[in-house]
Amino acid sequence: MRHPGHREAHTDTSTATRPAADRRSPEPHLDALRAAFEAGVRPERRDWPARTAANPARVAAAFAAAGRVCGRADLAGIAGWTCDDAARVLLLHAVARGRDGGPAPVDPTALVRALYDRGDPCERRAVLRALPYLPDVDPASARELVEDALRTNDHRLIAAAMGPCAQVLDAAAWRHGVLKCLFVGLPPTPTVADLDQRADAELARMLRDLGRERTAAGRPSPTGLEPIATAFAP
Repeated sequence: MRHPGHREAHTDTSTATRPAADRRSPEPHLDALRAAFEAGVRPERRDWPARTAANPARVAAAFAAAGRVCGRADLAGIAGWTCDDAARVLLLHAVARGRDGGPAPVDPTALVRALYDRGDPCERRAVLRALPYLPDVDPASARELVEDALRTNDHRLIAAAMGPCAQVLDAAAWRHGVLKCLFVGLPPTPTVADLDQRADAELARMLRDLGRERTAAGRPSPTGLEPIATAFAP
């Protein structure tokens, strides 16, 4: 955790999304994700995302079937990702790019909204993980999906929502997302993307309050609370 004097503190008056110039390339890098996917699936499935994207009418059905078609094995070298995660993300990226880099055959905002609304938790997690790779998705719509995931108690969705796609959250919503991670037992590190860059004095105050409440109730403080709470000690 950096000392707060090394950067400007975040405030509640921040904009709903970060300026485009402040947005980082999504992690993992798309090339690394594609390489891990191709190494983890059968040879005949390696071009499945691009081949499937060529038929927009079949995208929704294929998205749901990705686990059965491409498998659910862990991706080598990319912690927390599975083959079906990568297949779905690569599929959405291919659809959004359009054929030969042309316009997308479907509205990417409407597509991710529909897939999220209809999806099971694994499919919803893939939508959240895909958002940073889909710059043409409306930021307000992306924010709604992330906020919806944070209202659940599903560890998979909360962790995905506080990954790179959390860049669409304003400072207040992001802080509450960090608290949600602690409440459900997810450690802020490595769950929360950009934790070092976005943590501020207000988050530290909230965490100190949470720690005091837990102590007063005779309960242990959540794992991962102390480093952030003390980094901005008054």
